[in-house]
Amino acid sequence: MTRTRSILFALVAGLMIGIALRASGNVWLLAAAKAVLPLGQMWVRALQMTLVPLIFAMVTHGVTEAVAGGRGGRLIGTAGAVFAALLVLTAIIASFTSETVLHLWPLPPNALAGLVPASAPQAIPGFADQLLGLIPDNPIAAAAQGQIFPLVIFAVLLGLAIARLPAGVDGAPSRLPALLADLGRAMMIIVEWVLVAAPLGIFLLTMGMALSAGLEVARLLAIFVGLCVANSVIMLLVCYLLVWVTRAYPLGRFAAAISPAQAMAAGTSSSMASTPIMLEVALEKLRLPEDVAAMVIPVAVSIFRMGTVANAVPAVLIAAHAAGIEPSLSQLIIAGAAVVLASVSAAGLPGAAVIYAFYAPGLQVLGAPLAIMPLYIAVIALPDPIITLTTVSADLTATTLIARLLTRARDRVV
Repeated sequence: MTRTRSILFALVAGLMIGIALRASGNVWLLAAAKAVLPLGQMWVRALQMTLVPLIFAMVTHGVTEAVAGGRGGRLIGTAGAVFAALLVLTAIIASFTSETVLHLWPLPPNALAGLVPASAPQAIPGFADQLLGLIPDNPIAAAAQGQIFPLVIFAVLLGLAIARLPAGVDGAPSRLPALLADLGRAMMIIVEWVLVAAPLGIFLLTMGMALSAGLEVARLLAIFVGLCVANSVIMLLVCYLLVWVTRAYPLGRFAAAISPAQAMAAGTSSSMASTPIMLEVALEKLRLPEDVAAMVIPVAVSIFRMGTVANAVPAVLIAAHAAGIEPSLSQLIIAGAAVVLASVSAAGLPGAAVIYAFYAPGLQVLGAPLAIMPLYIAVIALPDPIITLTTVSADLTATTLIARLLTRARDRVV
């Protein structure tokens, strides 16, 4: 059994056994179940202890490599503007759909019972305080306190600075990028060690939540999966709409041309594995300029993850609502910015690290519990094919739009 299947099996088993024990009311069985629940919390803590060094190392190294490998000023600028605009649009649409669903079908106040301590929701700082909090006055203290988003800001700035370091006396480049890459790989090894116990950890976490909240935890996860699928489908339709409105390419031919890449994405649930066929589609079917396709698609695979942003936003908002937090418009804007920035800066993170890097900054901005993330990791495999399909479609859409914009700019100059 693969890890994904074993985790899903453990999730379902934990829910069913927890609900059954809760319904039975047997004092001895309930006491025995509660006695082993701390093991699940220990597993969560083991997973969280790698979060700060992993995100810091990966974000800093990713920014450094992106800057060092950049070429073609106008192409880079156009690509950056298109990526940013589409990711912001995704965050806005995902926030609207998520908030609408969560107000139409509100989560119960005890949805996270058994996962986080029972206490009053943490007061969210005002808009001005949150803006000030984005820039850490002490990045070491921010890291020690687990303040993820300020740490991401510092890591991005540090990565930009490292990319501009002059060569050493012997002409050799700085060794810092290699050290950061090694630190990130070392953290991922620890994560892999911890994930060996993922089925047991997920089983204990979901059993504990089911003991306390019954079917409400299943409802929370079902809403999360449903919003992931709905947002992905909406953003896929937005991609087609953008191609049609901008007249970047005939819509019917565009949809037919990218279908092989979409099939690969849905089948593999991997943007990286779909990269070769994306390049083939861009060059041979869409007939896009080679320099545009050769640069934009690899960069898009690394930093332009529309599908992941579309599911990170509902993940953040569901956790906030389940903890009794009602975010204001300004807080929604900051949380969306946190997700977008994390999606761009956390290039190259594999597996569960993507979930942590994308979700943690937004969760922390709203004061939502980070402890919910293992449950998201457990169920993300269900909507992952449509999420990846949307991301690959967005990559090819962005590449087509960029090629069209550059062609129009060149025509105006001529």
